[in-house]
Formats: sequence, structure tokens, C-alpha cells
Amino acid sequence: MAVNIIPMPNKLFEYGGEKHFRKNEFVFEKKEGLDEEDYELLINENGVFVSYSTEKGRFYAEKTLRQLDNDGAYPFLRIADSPRFAYRAFMIDSARHMQTIDEIKKYIEAAALYKFNVFHWHLSDDQGWRIEIEKYPELTKVGAFRNGHGFTSKNKAVYGGYYTKAQIKEVVEFCRERHIEVIPEIDMPGHMIAAIASYPEFSCEGKKIDVELNAGVHKTILCAGNENVFKFCFDVIDEVCELFPCKYFHIGGDEAPKKLWDNCPKCKERIREEGLKDSEELQGYFVNRIIEHLEEKGKAPVVWNESLKSGMLKKGALVADWMDRENLCEEWANNGGKLIIEDFFHYYLDYNYGITPLRKTYSFNPMLEKLDIEGRKNVVGVETPIWTEFVEDFEKLSWLCFPRMMAVAETGWTNWGRRNYRDFVKRAEANRPILLSMGINMAPKMDWDPLPLGRLKGRVSHYGKFLTRENISNFIKEKQEKKAEKKAEN
Repeated sequence: MAVNIIPMPNKLFEYGGEKHFRKNEFVFEKKEGLDEEDYELLINENGVFVSYSTEKGRFYAEKTLRQLDNDGAYPFLRIADSPRFAYRAFMIDSARHMQTIDEIKKYIEAAALYKFNVFHWHLSDDQGWRIEIEKYPELTKVGAFRNGHGFTSKNKAVYGGYYTKAQIKEVVEFCRERHIEVIPEIDMPGHMIAAIASYPEFSCEGKKIDVELNAGVHKTILCAGNENVFKFCFDVIDEVCELFPCKYFHIGGDEAPKKLWDNCPKCKERIREEGLKDSEELQGYFVNRIIEHLEEKGKAPVVWNESLKSGMLKKGALVADWMDRENLCEEWANNGGKLIIEDFFHYYLDYNYGITPLRKTYSFNPMLEKLDIEGRKNVVGVETPIWTEFVEDFEKLSWLCFPRMMAVAETGWTNWGRRNYRDFVKRAEANRPILLSMGINMAPKMDWDPLPLGRLKGRVSHYGKFLTRENISNFIKEKQEKKAEKKAEN
């Protein structure tokens, strides 16, 4: 009988043979000396014996047993298992396209099967505000709806919705029962167009705008020179914190263009008053003020790696490395800062298999080359996001995420030398019936590692979505503006 466990246990000894067991032949007992996520499993002719020190360890042992179960038959083996990383996360973007609560629960159930322990929930962005905030009702009256369903010019139906506080609590409790912490993300100061459409006074220009329809990075961000903006952010954080008991709170800090700040009297005055050098340091000031508020509430901040650019980021922040072309993340970790690895080129699940084949995801080692001994200790774990600009339904989300999410699960749990891609592929395919029973339709095996022509088709299929008339027009306009600015400078 094959041992089709994902992630692969770190110590596994097979004895040969198998037997059907009844429930009364399963023995669970606590054992001293094991860490909270560790478990030991022994299966022999006398029964199934599980040792653990906390309920979390017992839970992971039960997930291993579920994968081993072959109509009540189990192989004879011994496992002594513990995770490679303490932080093993998955992220769902519910801002661009929403998922129902039942769909989110299906995804969480599958993540729990593969021993993920953190759910990062992206709840706000330019294209939609998805969480009820009582103090600012326009966020869900206005910011939760846009005049376009998909991110192309073809579908102009009004799209939107949001999660009530009761629904949020339901998901958080569902995760708690599966030993998964839920980290909310309210991205700031960029990716805030949905909020600014609701409250225009929080932008530098103060103009009425619509919730964004297009993917990409957009110029309108929160005004860092307006004190009311900080009050807004603090108020929102306070309400969100009441719903999420997790110690972490994600505040984004990515993709915040500074052009409007450079021309804003309030922002320029803030730079002068605070003795800052430029708009990049102004973002550092902005992020640190938000961090200080979080710390007062007993929360630890998480930020995307762009927040390192100011050189001012407070040491208590947990940095998510998604695309760092300047090696700032390695420098951060080498100097004592904590780091999550969620590499764009390997762990972003919204890119199809033509762009990111399963083998590419599985082969990525999150221990980056320029990390020294200290830096390697400061990599707390891995995360795999699914962004949903072009993921309009749960069927496509399932196809994109599985089995690649399972590959990240194995990277996060299993020691690097224990991994084997060919064996992983067999185990992943063997897990298909379990996922189907949970309502997850995994991509067919033929899609996982396309041949060169298939990879080319995948790239054309994905990037072709961006070639709308509106996007091309915006691209040309942006190029013309940059050319005019450069000419004016000369």
C-alpha cells in the first residue's frame, strides 16, 4: 500500500503489510517532549497509536491518517513528524472577486488537510471593499460595488458585495477549530480606491471617483498629509481587530505611487514638518504610524516588501517578500528582521500552469541565496496567494490552486532533503478523491507541467486578458505623461 501523504513526514519508517482497524483500535495519548505541532504515529498489527503534546499535534496526526485511510485499511509504519517552518500560510483575495462563505470553508478545509496554519484574508483593494465597518457605512454602500464584473471591457454588470461581521466571525471560528489563525489585510496607503470612492476627502485631490474596474497599480492613494486619514485608518483597524483574535494584522504597504504626494501641499508640508527626505520616507512615516497604533492594541504588523524602501520600517514588522529586486529582504533578515517568503514567480497561484508549472512551484527553495546564517533563522515561513482579478468562480480557483498549493504545503512542512518531485506527483494524484469529496476539483494531471507549446499557449491566454482597448489607451497615456514630465525636467 502506497504512503500517499502530503506533506511528506520528516521521519517515516515503513514496515510492510497493512490491516483494517476499527475505531476502538485507535489509541491517542499525550506525550511530554514534543513541540505543539509535533506528532508521532505508529501503525502495526495491534492498532493505530498516536502521540502528541497539544491538540494541534493531534489534529495533524488525524489529517495524516485521513490520507492513509484506504477503506479502513492502514499501512504498517512509524512516523515522527514536525514542521520545517512555524508559519505556513495561504491567501485568498476576496476584493477583486468574492467567494461565498461555503466556498471559503471548502478552501480552508483543504488547507487544513495539508497542515497550513495561517489564512491571510485580503479584504480591501482598489476594486472593492469587502468587510463591514460600522463607523464608515459608505465603505460597503459605495466601495463594495463596481460597474463591471470582470477585468475586461466585455462584462459591465454591476458587481459587488461584502462580508458582514457575523460572517467574518463564522469564518474565524471555523479556522480556529482547524488550528488556523486568520490574518486580515487592509492595504494602505495604496490600493485604497474603493475606500476613496466612498470618502473622496481622504485622497490628495479630494475628487469624486468610482471604484476601480481595471487591474494594475493606480495613482490615487490615501493622503499622508491629512490627519483625518490616520483617524480613518485607526478607526477601521480598531473595528477589524475586534473580529480577528490573531496576533498579526496585515497593512499592505505595496504598490503606492508617489506622484500625487509629490504635488500635494499637505503631503509636502508633512515631509517638511517631520524632517523627511522625500515621498518614499513619507511612506515610511505613514506605515510606522499605523504600526505604532497596532502595537498599542497588542498586534504585530505584516507588510509587503515595498515598505522596506524607505529604510525606516520598525523592526517589529513581519515582511512578506513577494518581489524584491533590490535584495532588501535578505538585508532585513540578516539584520534580525522576520521574513515570510511568497515569491511571485513560484508561489502566486493566479498564474496558470503555462506560466508557473507545478514542477517550478515545487522546486523553489525559500531559503534565498543572500541569506546568511542569521538571516536563514529569521525566515519564519512561506505563503501562497491566489489573486482574483481573473478568477471569477470557485471552479477556476480550485483548478489554479490544486495541486500547486500542495507543493507549497510540502515546502513549508517537509525538510528540503526529504522532498522528491516524482514521488510528490504520485501522491498528489492519489489525493484527488479526497479533494473531490471536499468539493475541490483539482486540475487534471495533464495540465500540471505543460510542454513548451502548452506553456506558450498559457502565457498568451493569461497576458492577452490585459490587452483591452482601455488598458492599451491607459498605457499609451501613461507613456506620454512620463515623456512630457521628462521633457519639462530638462
